[in-house]
Amino acid sequence: MSMLTDKRIVKTRAAIKTAFLKLALEKDIGKITVSHITEKAEINRSTFYLHYSDVYTVLQDIEKEIETKISSCIQSLDVNNVYDSTCSVFTNLTETLNESPELKNFILYSNSSQYIISKIKNIFTEKALSAAVEIYPDADKSTLLYLLTFTSSGIIDTYVKWAHTKDDTTSLESLIKTVTELTQNVLEIIKIK
Repeated sequence: MSMLTDKRIVKTRAAIKTAFLKLALEKDIGKITVSHITEKAEINRSTFYLHYSDVYTVLQDIEKEIETKISSCIQSLDVNNVYDSTCSVFTNLTETLNESPELKNFILYSNSSQYIISKIKNIFTEKALSAAVEIYPDADKSTLLYLLTFTSSGIIDTYVKWAHTKDDTTSLESLIKTVTELTQNVLEIIKIK
């Protein structure tokens, strides 16, 4: 495959995904059709089918992209250094979302955002659980899972609420401090258990 072909493939797939993301803000995902996507992407149906078999394969591709980006944002999660870790995760997440406005809007404002946010929480919980098990090998795994599920959900929901409200009175730094304090309290509970 030539470099020119690669660029065209990447460009066309990006146009299709962008069209889907924009449409997801306007209607339920189940009501988005190939025709809607091709019209929005300004391509023909045969071009669409060269890249995707249906609307759901576009969604799956977008979900994989989201999972990859979110996973890379939380690689710096370190339960031994909650403040720097939270700062790094939130900063990376904010930068990643700002790099792709369509993806950001899809995650924060689409009708399917709860599904996507749920996946993000699961990724966050799994990473936190993996790190906590290494640090607290004697801790009860079920207790860890429940505490970290609670904490991860709270962290992600708080971040999403902050991103939704465009609260100019609360800086990202202030949000990080608040979340860090709460997270440190949970870690103290884990140490006790």
